[in-house]
Amino acid sequence: MGRKNYKASAQDRKVTTEGAGYAGSFQQLLSEFKKTNSWLESQLQGNGSSKATPAGINVAVLHQEFISRLRKEGCSTDRYPFQTRRHGYEALVAYVRKKIQDGNPALANLKYGETANQATGRNSISVALTRPLHCLAKVAYDEYQLPAIGTMVIVVDGTDVEVPLSRAYFCPIVDYKSEAVLGYSWSISERFKSANLLEAFECAINPPQQKIHPAFESIKSLEGEGLPASVVPEAKGRRIAILCLDNHLTHISNSVVVGLRRKTGVIITYGKVHSWIERNVVERLFSELQQNLRRIASTTGSGPTDPNVRDPVGKSIRDRIRMADLIAVMEKLVSRHNARRRRALFNATPNELIAADWAKNSRLQIVPLYKESFMSNPSLAAESEWVTVRGDRSTHRTPYIQLDNVAYTNDILRQSWALIGTKLNVQIRGDYRTVRAFREDGTEFGVLSVSGGWAVRPHTRETRKEINRLYSAGLFAYRADDPILHYQEYLASKALKSVKGKKSPKIVQESNALARTLAHSSNDEESDTLKYEAKSGVLVKDTSVKPKGRRDFFSSGNS
Repeated sequence: MGRKNYKASAQDRKVTTEGAGYAGSFQQLLSEFKKTNSWLESQLQGNGSSKATPAGINVAVLHQEFISRLRKEGCSTDRYPFQTRRHGYEALVAYVRKKIQDGNPALANLKYGETANQATGRNSISVALTRPLHCLAKVAYDEYQLPAIGTMVIVVDGTDVEVPLSRAYFCPIVDYKSEAVLGYSWSISERFKSANLLEAFECAINPPQQKIHPAFESIKSLEGEGLPASVVPEAKGRRIAILCLDNHLTHISNSVVVGLRRKTGVIITYGKVHSWIERNVVERLFSELQQNLRRIASTTGSGPTDPNVRDPVGKSIRDRIRMADLIAVMEKLVSRHNARRRRALFNATPNELIAADWAKNSRLQIVPLYKESFMSNPSLAAESEWVTVRGDRSTHRTPYIQLDNVAYTNDILRQSWALIGTKLNVQIRGDYRTVRAFREDGTEFGVLSVSGGWAVRPHTRETRKEINRLYSAGLFAYRADDPILHYQEYLASKALKSVKGKKSPKIVQESNALARTLAHSSNDEESDTLKYEAKSGVLVKDTSVKPKGRRDFFSSGNS
């Protein structure tokens, strides 16, 4: 007995404007309005008059024309799809997607480009992915903006003032086979940089000592919790073969393309623009983290239309959701991610799979390890720059080098008059008060230091350049004895103005700049809490008498 094809009917249906109850209506629509159906099929073939071009299918434009042709062919506005809120847009999107999944190579090329039908192609479920044979053979890197607002603390006269910060970027390196997070870095700013990739790679080779946040002291740690290089002996010194990146400009800087490849031997591959399929393992990690972080009160959710999003900046201040605590939560989630058992790994943890792949009896031991000297100090994120040794024997000006308008020297360089006019290569990393110098033949010359006000407090090159810019712009009227403290006071005053007496505080650039200066402090406690002790004068009101309007006089800030 043969089966008849299903034919939907709109009679006696319980339907809603959201589209519920209209199953099969789109196919029925196409079978009834044959001219519109023929037009749609022609558009999905990519001919000269098609709305779908080799650059991709603009489904929104296609839908507008589709609706217009339905009206012309006699489809009344009191029936499907005009009864739905978006006039059947989702159904059209699903129709195009299904045609691709059913094996329409021409349409797949239109939608995703010529690589859609290749082995390492675009985002289609029929695309086959190259799967590595062992752990660390292929890893992926990407950046993830935290879906929650955090604050830092400025202490004024013993009172904590919560100042909101821009959402931080979490920058992980994830292994394809085990899905373990190998290393990561943070960017407490509006954007990430190439240095974040290099710092994450360093973290994968030589992870810092894991810190226990006070909030997690009572939580029992999972067995094997942490980054592989710190808790899996078999993973220490193992080389990463292939690193997958996207085509962001920060990833094609010389420090990445030249420096990283030369120092580590890693092969770097760049995926197509917007082609997340080549880094799908990172996207799965981000989805996992998103599910956990959405419960935070200051969540920004999946977008402005997310019903969970209600004044995230205000909630971060009211509930004192601090950026340092958000970072601690993320680091804890990542550590536990590596120690959770997974069905896809046959009930093993990511760290256990790495240990098994790189056990001593494994056949993969032919791959050489990184050198011990490199592992202890990778220095991948260090800036390298050639400078000329300056000085003048006739005026008794001892030899020195100059970086960003500041002189560096040491006891050996002061006595090396013969080096005047020659070149030294300096490596800049972290605290800018000192740099490492190397001769032209590659031998290390020693550590050079600054003196005077720049030697008082730790700071980065980014901070020094910004202070010099403020001097040049005339915003700093005098050269302070402690330029870093002067800069922090300037930033604190700007940040406090954005929150003091404001019903709807705003995030300002100065808040993030102040947080970055604290994050690079040599004091670990200050770095963990992102707390700044401001002078009481920062919040002192202007004593000059100013006329007040009616709105100002009756405002809640008036005392």
